[in-house]
Amino acid sequence: MVRRDPIFEARTNVKMHLKRLNKEAARAETTFKTDKAKAERAMKNREFEIARIHASSAVSQKRRQVALRKEAARAEVIINDLKTAQSTRDTARTLEMASRGLQAASKSVNLDRVVTLANNFVSHSEDFKIAGAAIEDVSAGLTNAEYGAEGEGEVDALMGQLADDAGVEWRMALEDEAGKVPEGRVEERQGQAQKGEGEVEDGLGARLRALRAAN
Repeated sequence: MVRRDPIFEARTNVKMHLKRLNKEAARAETTFKTDKAKAERAMKNREFEIARIHASSAVSQKRRQVALRKEAARAEVIINDLKTAQSTRDTARTLEMASRGLQAASKSVNLDRVVTLANNFVSHSEDFKIAGAAIEDVSAGLTNAEYGAEGEGEVDALMGQLADDAGVEWRMALEDEAGKVPEGRVEERQGQAQKGEGEVEDGLGARLRALRAAN
């Protein structure tokens, strides 16, 4: 069964009424002009009684035309009011449907589960950060253990060569900085290189424990 819309039906009926009023007003205007012309001809022919009859009919049609146009204007206002009412009603229905949808969606969301998932995500993110920091520190230790003081010297030499190629005054500053390093420091670096490989695994575990305790 098709659902009836009372506002739509009312607008349709008033529109039909407005159309009929406009036709009647147009017809009254035509009759007014015809009777007026007849009254003018009778007046020229000195047929005063006939002229008066046609003049009276013309005045009556003019008044009818004015009355019909007033009623048509009121009908137009009613149509606009009904259109506004229909728009307001449709908007209210749309908001009601949207509200029901939001309510149904909120019921389907398990807030406890969402909070648990969020906490797990944060926890796992922190674990990755801790592991990344520990691996970075251990990697730095492996680099020192692998290359030692001599390896660092080769790196410095390469840096100096790159600086010369680029036209950067870097070698002199590098040599001055290298001259400040005590001789005993070279022996200390060599000793660290020898024992670094054995401490890599212990260093990683200690770093993870320390970072977890700090967090």
